[in-house]
Amino acid sequence: MKIGIQIEPQMGYTYEDIVTLAKASENAGFYSFTVSDHFFGNPESVEKHAHDAWTLLALLTPQTERIRLGVVVTCQSYRNPAQLAKIVATLDNASNGRIDFGIGAGWKRSEYEAYGYPFPSNKTRVLQLREAIQIINLLWTETRPSFDGEYYRIKETMFLPKPVQKPRIPIWIGTQKLKAPMMEEIIARYADGLNYDTETPEELLEKKNRMRKACDKVGRNFNDLKWSLYLCTSVIGKDAHDFEAKKKELLKQHWLFEEITDKQKPNVLEVMLTKYVSGTVDSAVEDLSKYRNEIDILILGLPMVGDLRKNGLYTIKILKDHIVPRT
Repeated sequence: MKIGIQIEPQMGYTYEDIVTLAKASENAGFYSFTVSDHFFGNPESVEKHAHDAWTLLALLTPQTERIRLGVVVTCQSYRNPAQLAKIVATLDNASNGRIDFGIGAGWKRSEYEAYGYPFPSNKTRVLQLREAIQIINLLWTETRPSFDGEYYRIKETMFLPKPVQKPRIPIWIGTQKLKAPMMEEIIARYADGLNYDTETPEELLEKKNRMRKACDKVGRNFNDLKWSLYLCTSVIGKDAHDFEAKKKELLKQHWLFEEITDKQKPNVLEVMLTKYVSGTVDSAVEDLSKYRNEIDILILGLPMVGDLRKNGLYTIKILKDHIVPRT
């Protein structure tokens, strides 16, 4: 099981924060450093920095040497699929084949409306995703391809350079829903891997059973499908005493979520502690080890409140020194 590090740029990271955390992740030996694809966080929240995902990867490419870089789930609606294929192929060349490509149907209505994108039905967005993936695959593998779909089209498109990775950059499709027949069929037909966002190992196993049936329907070998899982981290201490000390320290830090008062912070933190990977090193190891034989890549999101750089660097270190060796 490979371990990757993920950040959510819309939480308010500065560019310098992101560079620092990417380099720290590489120096710690993690498999990948990935970002999310969002224009802002909660629309009811105080506005924060939210850097563009693929621009960030372009800037991180020359500042890293070994770690893989990627967007876990790119929103297919935000960029024309041919343009997106060009962006990703360019970065694959610039990084000498270190790009991971994740894509999804899109879901955040507030971003669509704020930035002027039409927000069609769930079914339409999934069908658009199907066409986008077909176009991207053609551009990465064929010469002068054409595609005439209901939503997207290309015509005898010149496309060089092709990606460094062969036969193409692996395509990962992200989904949060346990039961998603249309998405499952698209994944079975076109994806190299599935990124699933779940809170329980039992739900992951149920999703695997559904994907096995989807693969059987399209004649795909289920065992060829790779799996990644995204889990957030919160507060982790070396032992119970250290855990309590880290919680107190976090509550004293400035949170960019200014709508959350100091009085509300303890309740918000307790919710995060129950939902995210947290507690002592032993409890974190126990939680993560449940996925050891079930997934190929475990993506761990760094803490999203308080001093983002300080808490992120601490989490990278404790993961490297005390948790990853035991998972």
